[in-house]
Amino acid sequence: MEYPLDEKRAAQAYEALVKYLAVCQRSEKECKDKLYEKGFHRDEVEFAISKAKGYRYIDDAEYVRNYLIFNKERYGAKKIAYKLTAEKGVDKKLVENIIADSIDEDFEYRTCLGYAEKYVRQKHIEDKSQLRKVTAFLYQKGFDWRIINKVAGDLFDDNSEYFD
Repeated sequence: MEYPLDEKRAAQAYEALVKYLAVCQRSEKECKDKLYEKGFHRDEVEFAISKAKGYRYIDDAEYVRNYLIFNKERYGAKKIAYKLTAEKGVDKKLVENIIADSIDEDFEYRTCLGYAEKYVRQKHIEDKSQLRKVTAFLYQKGFDWRIINKVAGDLFDDNSEYFD
């Protein structure tokens, strides 16, 4: 049975949403979850989300772009995609497309190499025998195996300046 929209509660849901968004940008799913957590019903949540989207307070594509600005040097593309889809609830195709446009393989390689060099220095790794530790660390950071293998090859080759 369909209930009529309670305009007062719908307005309260919108106000709660605006307060939630005033702190920082959020994904649409995070906003919905917060409103449901506050006890609002589906129609009230949909009204608030729709109104916020109309004002462009909620825009998942813009959210992904901003997330990349602050995190693309902290994590590999795979981890960023996981965080945005699994943790933030953003559409997987949207995330994949924006990441493909924003992070090229050369950037990912340089970032991965930087992490590998820092890890090698901090852990005092002196030869190839501890390569597995380095590659596991890079994998945890969310880098693709293809890039990890390339970095490991460059870092641990016989002409490397890191292990003279």
